[in-house]
Amino acid sequence: MSDETKRGKALAWTSSAYFGEGLPFSFLHQLVTEYLTAIGAPPSVVGYTSWFHLSVTAKPLWSPLIDLFGTRRGWMIALQLVLGVGMALMGAMVAGGGGALETPWLFWGALAVLAAVHATHDIACDGLFMVALDRREQALYSGTRIAAYRIAMYVGSGALVVRAARAGWTAAFTTAGALMALTAALNAWLVPRVEDDDAPKGESVRPSASGFGAAYRTFLAQPQALKVIVFVLTYRLCDVLTFAMAPVLLRDLAVDTEARGVLRSIGLTASIGGSLLAGGLLARGGLERWLVPFTYAMAIPFYLLVAWLRPPFEWIAVVYTLEQLAGALAGTALPVFLMRRCKRAFSASHYAFFSAITALTATVAGGLSGHVVEGLTSAFASGAADAASARADALVAFFALCFVAALPAVILVHLVPTDPIELET
Repeated sequence: MSDETKRGKALAWTSSAYFGEGLPFSFLHQLVTEYLTAIGAPPSVVGYTSWFHLSVTAKPLWSPLIDLFGTRRGWMIALQLVLGVGMALMGAMVAGGGGALETPWLFWGALAVLAAVHATHDIACDGLFMVALDRREQALYSGTRIAAYRIAMYVGSGALVVRAARAGWTAAFTTAGALMALTAALNAWLVPRVEDDDAPKGESVRPSASGFGAAYRTFLAQPQALKVIVFVLTYRLCDVLTFAMAPVLLRDLAVDTEARGVLRSIGLTASIGGSLLAGGLLARGGLERWLVPFTYAMAIPFYLLVAWLRPPFEWIAVVYTLEQLAGALAGTALPVFLMRRCKRAFSASHYAFFSAITALTATVAGGLSGHVVEGLTSAFASGAADAASARADALVAFFALCFVAALPAVILVHLVPTDPIELET
């Protein structure tokens, strides 16, 4: 097989696999949210979808099973089929119009099961990526996987919502299920079969079934484990806080719904372009060269400038684009770093542990961000001319705190190891 053919196949299957990882996330956290809003569910009920993040946080409890039994490829394809069927069944459940309100226990129970399957599918997909590609390929296609994931999110939050508006929610949910089933079929055709004897010498991809506890021991016993874990905990902290409160800032700057939609489209383009650019740079220059500048780029206080200067929409669009680009660079570098900290034999387990840590940061920091803004608004209220001025001052202070939140990662990026863990132990 020529190198060009091999690259083309790798591009195809990594794109298909990670579209299949992004679509269930979009279904649970974007499409279902739009459905609940459309049927008139109260805000507190709409917010319940955030709890599905807990399945990602909890997946280390069962992630070693993916390494120990069956194949990662088999798990991934089978779970994609299960997700496809589950999404289609959700379409049947809401056929009457108000499934979430009429039978809430069934509706939320079904979504909770889908969330657990989605988290398990992520484990298999990420584990397969690490054993099917060598380290240079992992860096090269890291941008591809992020771009495919974000395209899937765009399909879920855009195209399927439009379909719901035109043909109803049953059509939207069943279309999502059909797309997921099609993705499983594509992956069954495209994804390579990775066997034990394909692994480099000394890097078996299949641990012993008696080694369930070894997945945890080898993760915690890695060189500089505490430093690495703290770095992962804090790496996206600034980004998470910013993402959570950016819509509030834009609303306060009188950027209406249509304009925010324009910004999201611009941001998606910048994000996909940044992911692909980062993948190419990481493949050519290596993680050692690019992790530090990408981390610095993420720490630039773009939204602090917007909150402080309150510029016109044209400049907001420029800053928004730059912020999305910087976030994509950093967001592509992080998975490459995490892959280097995973033992090959426990690739699915170790990556699941890391993704659970990042999910914990997102859940806690994102959930508290609104309370921080409200607390700052109250603190500034006594010295402000009116409520709007107090909110404006609070947002400036909040995005200044976001910049401070980026500093631990900026410091630790110079201290964490970037060599593959297999070369250190």
